Amino acid sequence: MPDAVNPAQDLIDEEFPDVYRHLVPAALKRTYASADQAFDRLEFLGTPSGRFQRGDLIVLAAEFEFVRLIKEGHLPFEPSWDDYDAPTGKHLVMRSPRAQITINQVEYPHQKPRRAIFRDKFGVPNVEYLFKEWNDARRKDQSRKHIVLLHGHGQLRFSNLAVPHPSQNTLIWWTDDLLKLPHEVAEVTTRVQGEGPTESPQPELVEEIIKKVRDEG
Repeated sequence: MPDAVNPAQDLIDEEFPDVYRHLVPAALKRTYASADQAFDRLEFLGTPSGRFQRGDLIVLAAEFEFVRLIKEGHLPFEPSWDDYDAPTGKHLVMRSPRAQITINQVEYPHQKPRRAIFRDKFGVPNVEYLFKEWNDARRKDQSRKHIVLLHGHGQLRFSNLAVPHPSQNTLIWWTDDLLKLPHEVAEVTTRVQGEGPTESPQPELVEEIIKKVRDEG
């Protein structure tokens, strides 16, 4: 008897193949280390209230790490900074041919991220009536499925790729823990497709995160 077909698993396997998944553990380790180093460098984050901002720093550091992987050619995605539903900022979306991938912190490995609506409130009505290429791009974007890259909240305890249920507070399918994948800590970044930097956080990366935090503060 042939194996049962799982469309959610097939989607993740096609849009975020195994060859790229070993990049995730190292990128997330750099993310959490960079956030911790920012706390060490910025005295005002050492207050009791400042410690509550650690999650925000982790968000910034994760986006920075994955955009760098994309720009250096290690991940085959198209990055964009999309607006939140409320005018509170932007978030990273990594687009593949059939999916929109977002990075999310959750407390448990198989937990669906809290509900959020990502759209451009003012641009959507205009696109319907303006240039054809805009309309075509919008239709293509709406056909993309949503994949979430999840990682442990507070401490880096797990990471997995998952397909969230569109209406229920659950996940349709998720991968095994990506942190358990073999990954090397290399000193040199190679620009080979499917391989990426896994060295320890560099001071300039931390400075970039600190600058971004200051600018948005």
